[in-house]
Amino acid sequence: METLDWVCKKLNFQKIPYMITGGSAVGFWGHIRTTMDIDMVIQIRSNQVDGFLGAIKSEAYVDTQEAQAAVQSKRMFNIIPNETLFKVDIIPLDEKNDYEMQKFGRRIKINFQEREIYVISPEDLIISKLMWSKSAGGSERQVKDCESIWKINQENIDIDYIKQWLVILNIEEEFDKLVL
Repeated sequence: METLDWVCKKLNFQKIPYMITGGSAVGFWGHIRTTMDIDMVIQIRSNQVDGFLGAIKSEAYVDTQEAQAAVQSKRMFNIIPNETLFKVDIIPLDEKNDYEMQKFGRRIKINFQEREIYVISPEDLIISKLMWSKSAGGSERQVKDCESIWKINQENIDIDYIKQWLVILNIEEEFDKLVL
């Protein structure tokens, strides 16, 4: 949690909107499980890149050239804080992708350890994990994560929203495999 706190502080100080996603977000909406990194989507403008990298480079390993190129091409890059050595995967928001913009706009502010942080919605986490599962040719971990998120949040989940995106993203078959 020290790494999560550190990166959220850095992003907030630079006024860079973000959301926690992936395995780290499962702990907020589903079962607690181990993960090897923290996945974060950030909405960073080109004029913010140097300031953000400058704010972290003395406290973390980051390949600044790779990070700058990754932001330009909307590819993931890594940050590894020196104190914790726990990897953070930074995913620049693809503002040309309708679903990615919708998902980012639906992020949820939650209070975590006396700090407000932004986390992907449970619906979008299910959708995202189904997309990752499909792209990987099937993934037991992604399926179990989805089932856990569903079971814990089913009374509050917007199933119509999920069904709409299942069709658009062509992942209905992956959803149908879940044991709900």
